[in-house]
Amino acid sequence: MRTTARLVLSVSCVLGWAGVSRAMDPGALSAIAPVVSTVRNADGVTFTCADRSQVRVFLLAPDLARVRVSVRAPLPERDHSWAVAKTSWETPRWSLAEDTASVRLATDELEVVVRRAPLLVEFRDPRTHAVINADSRPMSFDPGGAGVAAMKALGADEHFYGLGEKAARLDKRRGSFEMWNTDHPAYKEGTDPIYQSIPFYIGLRGGEAYGIFFDNSYRSHFDFGSSGQEYAAFSAEGGAMDYYFFRGPAIKAILSRYADLTGHMPLPPLWALGHQQSRWSYYPDSLAEEIVRRYRAEDLPLDVLHLDIHYMDGYRVFTWDPSRFPDPAGFVGRLRRQGVKTVVIVDPGVKYQPVGPERYSVYDQGAKQGFFLKRKDGRVYVGKVWPGESVFVDYTLPAAARWWGDLHRAYLDAGVAGIWNDMNEPADFVDQTGAAQADVVSYDEGERSPHAKNRNVFALLEASATFHGLQRLAPDQRPYLITRAGSAGIQRYATMWTGDNSSTWADLALSLPMLETLGLSGEPFAGTDTGGFNGRADGELLARWYQVSFLTPFCRNHKVIDGYDQEPWRFGPYYEDIIRKYLKLRYRLLPFLYTVLEQAHRTGAPWLRPLLLDYQGDPNVATIDDEFLVGGDLLAAPVLAAGRTARPVYLPAGSWYDYWTGERLGGGRMIQAEAPLEKVPLFVRGGAVIPMGPEMAFVGEKAADPLTLEIYPDETGQASGAWYEDDGTSPAYEQGAFRRTSVAVSRVKDVWEIAVGAPQGRYTPAPRRLVFALRTGAPVRRVWLDGSALASAAGPGAGSGWLWDGRVLSVSLRDDGRAHRVTAR
Repeated sequence: MRTTARLVLSVSCVLGWAGVSRAMDPGALSAIAPVVSTVRNADGVTFTCADRSQVRVFLLAPDLARVRVSVRAPLPERDHSWAVAKTSWETPRWSLAEDTASVRLATDELEVVVRRAPLLVEFRDPRTHAVINADSRPMSFDPGGAGVAAMKALGADEHFYGLGEKAARLDKRRGSFEMWNTDHPAYKEGTDPIYQSIPFYIGLRGGEAYGIFFDNSYRSHFDFGSSGQEYAAFSAEGGAMDYYFFRGPAIKAILSRYADLTGHMPLPPLWALGHQQSRWSYYPDSLAEEIVRRYRAEDLPLDVLHLDIHYMDGYRVFTWDPSRFPDPAGFVGRLRRQGVKTVVIVDPGVKYQPVGPERYSVYDQGAKQGFFLKRKDGRVYVGKVWPGESVFVDYTLPAAARWWGDLHRAYLDAGVAGIWNDMNEPADFVDQTGAAQADVVSYDEGERSPHAKNRNVFALLEASATFHGLQRLAPDQRPYLITRAGSAGIQRYATMWTGDNSSTWADLALSLPMLETLGLSGEPFAGTDTGGFNGRADGELLARWYQVSFLTPFCRNHKVIDGYDQEPWRFGPYYEDIIRKYLKLRYRLLPFLYTVLEQAHRTGAPWLRPLLLDYQGDPNVATIDDEFLVGGDLLAAPVLAAGRTARPVYLPAGSWYDYWTGERLGGGRMIQAEAPLEKVPLFVRGGAVIPMGPEMAFVGEKAADPLTLEIYPDETGQASGAWYEDDGTSPAYEQGAFRRTSVAVSRVKDVWEIAVGAPQGRYTPAPRRLVFALRTGAPVRRVWLDGSALASAAGPGAGSGWLWDGRVLSVSLRDDGRAHRVTAR
């Protein structure tokens, strides 16, 4: 949400604080002293150094180690992190070996070698003893300040991925990056930092990966060889050297363990996968309702309408403007009856209103109870955002966090379905550098820690307070929360989008590596402002952007207040028809997409993936970031430049089907794909089973009947998959109220077999038919179900039976929740 004046101010502030940030100069640092003694602990070893520094190596899991350091002092008893969700681990089997030069700790999957003089840490393969990652210099500190740094040997062929939201290409090699949550609208490639700070990265050498999570919330820096070939370094301007090392060697294993450590994403409500529409701002209520009416009249799917800051009374959070939205519950109810949920924006800035004839209860309550951030001298910190002078909650205070969460009753009582947290870096119109907040302190479990430590976790703590408040207020509903800013662990509470982008082809192209990187940083549910936020799109750009967004987890069209209208019908029927085509396809794909999302929740593997994630051993994909995979089974290669009607596409090893023509193509090669404006190159992996439902105007409009299992056999006739279901709204899935059904397909000579497993879980869907659509490549003359002949059906709409249309065998049967075996020849 920006005016032009704000844009100029924000950019100047961002440029202005370059002098405040101070990346570590290795030449000015002091190294930790050599080891003088060691103590074995139940889960690792504590090393004491000649300068009184202590280093403790923890073995948390066979593939996970932690290195915690205290400079020139013993390790403190307090060991707390806002990022870490799992603090209790079952110590793995491990061994210890020492000699005069080094100490060796080894699990079944990881070996940690600590050299005594100088103190250097190496991570190795326990079987071959090959070095995976090693210090190039001892861990260091700033003797005149509070900075800490680690420098790792840089491999000649090493690639780097991750670090959360970065306006950069997928491979971060030769780049340097900063962690400092910053409101930077209209960013472009190379702008750094922006809204989120995730100090977690993945290194890849020779097809094998490792991960490092630097658990430090101060402003930090990562240098992946930008200044030379000597090292890859990470450092922070305060706090401790404290990092976790993930063995891998598979990236999926690293992401799974990272999710264990920092928290798994909970499942959002199913309707969150629907199409969402927003702008800064829709008001009054009659205009907002007209947008929804037009969507329905144009036969465009829509599930959510967002209300930006103008729905509030003078930008006061937890209020409604009495003239623009005189009857919030009535307005929200009218949208809900059309299948559209309402999501409202909630900024963290609370209007500072200590005097005046009208009282603002939110401010009064927070001030009375001492819930707002204060400066060291006890004065309340007052910044400036949309309400003017504003105060901010100290979310590290448990009582304040609970109070904030409970305030959301004002929205839930009106029927609001979701909350959108914006401006939560936290933004400040006067100063984006953090300098004006330097003397602000947070309670932080009694530590009274400085803003320098807490800025990067502010949004995480706001999201936590909001999420838990929504859980308390509506325990039978899954919270739905969207955030702009965040830090490690944000996936526990919120989905996110990439902030205030622009309506340019460059921004569309940049969105792919940004989303792929977020997926490799533990954030499986993300998206962009479709069409771009700042500036003006045209019909071609909007259509091509939807050809990306229809496959992203968060699919929202959003526009700046002074930007040209961007709803799909604004550029005429030709472009609208294309957008409608892809939105309808998204809704047909919902059973598949929801299955992919549940996998992300359970395993940490993201929905939207770079090819690298599933084809890690293929050196061709190490830097490809203009294509992406959805759950490993769909490959999209969108057009990212104006006027293009074809593009090269790399198909990884295996076989792939052109989604539009059904042609099977061999992988491990580059092809030229035709891509007129109506078409995005889209391919299905040979061996995949894609569950699809009917077209819908909104999620839940009708039962998924029939549920069609699109089967794409590989070159050997094999295919397998599963689909996941639950009620889509409640947290009952956490107690086993779900259904997961597997399908396995095989071919022996000219006989096909489709084996449907007995469902797992105790959720029962509505009555429906299952249709298995198998691409056979040869005629089918007879079909059996569980050994009994199955009659041929008259057509696709008939009951149980089968039909071969010359290309695809369709077998239809009633879903009775039991295992079945279909045989065809």
